Amino acid sequence: MSVEEYGLIHRASRGNVEAFTQLVRQHSDLVYRVALRILGPETAKDASQEVWVRVWKALEDFRADSAFSTWLYKVTVNTCLSELRRERGRTEREEEHREILSHLQDPDGAGDPEAAALGRERQEEAIRYLQELRPDHRAALVLRHLEGLSYAEISDVLEVPEGTAKGWVSRGRTAMFVMLSQNGGDGATDGTQSGFANGRGGES
Repeated sequence: MSVEEYGLIHRASRGNVEAFTQLVRQHSDLVYRVALRILGPETAKDASQEVWVRVWKALEDFRADSAFSTWLYKVTVNTCLSELRRERGRTEREEEHREILSHLQDPDGAGDPEAAALGRERQEEAIRYLQELRPDHRAALVLRHLEGLSYAEISDVLEVPEGTAKGWVSRGRTAMFVMLSQNGGDGATDGTQSGFANGRGGES
């Protein structure tokens, strides 16, 4: 954490609105990106606003023994999981998640229209099945393969042992592949696995 950021956090925790506004500007992309990947565009906007409300209320409890971004990931994921719990039982909205598709690209489809079309189908399937995972598995999978966090960081964000974080990522990924295999054959499974492996997190 830089001296400048620490100063902003300190002033914001004491009620300085200008300092808090600067923190929001610096980290709003992170908050919205994570909320988008877990919830979808429409819900992500409201959830992002809720994150910053929670941050404003809880800043005085922040301790500099970890990175501010790690703490912010934690607040964001917890807010998203709360929203998912509220949404449980509602009809899932597939179209709200198309902005995530660019993060699940199938590299084998490059330059081949038919392969590219198949890749898009696999991406759409991956997004649909991502929403069927348990919320904790979904959050772990997003943090690992789309946000590129280490297992230690995921453990910190989700407040679980590192072994649990690894297990959630593994079980979430396996569940995705099983669903794709059952509904699209082995090729769909391979394509989606390739897509996740080529995200920011890479393979475990």
